[in-house]
This record gives sequence, C-alpha cells and structure tokens, in this order.
Amino acid sequence: MKQFKIQNAYHTLEILTDNEFLTEEEQWELYKLRKFLRPHIDFQNEREDAVREKYSDSIDGEGNIHGEPAKQFLQDMHAISNLDIEIEAFEKPKIKMVKGINFKTIEPLEDFIEFLPPDE
Repeated sequence: MKQFKIQNAYHTLEILTDNEFLTEEEQWELYKLRKFLRPHIDFQNEREDAVREKYSDSIDGEGNIHGEPAKQFLQDMHAISNLDIEIEAFEKPKIKMVKGINFKTIEPLEDFIEFLPPDE
C-alpha cells in the first residue's frame, strides 16, 4: 500500500471522529484504527522533517525554495508519499452509514473500514 493512502485515511479518520451520529462502539473502533495507523504517520512526518532539514540552506527569507533545489525538494517529498508500506494484517472495523458520512469519507477509508448500509 502506498504511504499517501495511509495518510489520506488517517486524516479522514480525524474528520470522521467528529461525527456525533456514530455509536460509542464505532467511535472506539475508529480510535483503535487511528492508533494502528499512527506509527505510519509518525514515520512520514519524520521523513518529511528530514527532507525539510536537507533543504534548509536553500530556503529564502520568505520560506520558499526556488530553482533546482525546489524541484529536488518536491521529488523527495513525492518519493515519501509513494513509498510502498506493508501493513500488518488487521480486521476492518464495521461502521454503519450515518448522517455525515458520504463517498468523500468512504473512498479514502475503504481499505481500512467496512462500511455497512444505514439502518432503515
């Protein structure tokens, strides 16, 4: 799995946890999933910080990088996002569709959560 998919899922989870229509059990499952993904986010943050440090001498007074260093910086950051990450096996939590969950929520999380149809 690509690192950017993990990052997108993690950030979508943070948004989803604000949904007041999820049950306490569903919130607990989201918490456990977020905790499971956190080491991968920490890894990405550490790698990105190292890239920023690498190019710190190329940053101008306004915080921008120009020219060839800028191109290299973007390539390095892109490479981090495209790393192939092996995720341990885990059981996907089952979350029912409720108000506030839509396809923009589901798509980044479909590798991590099994969404169930809403109650009728």
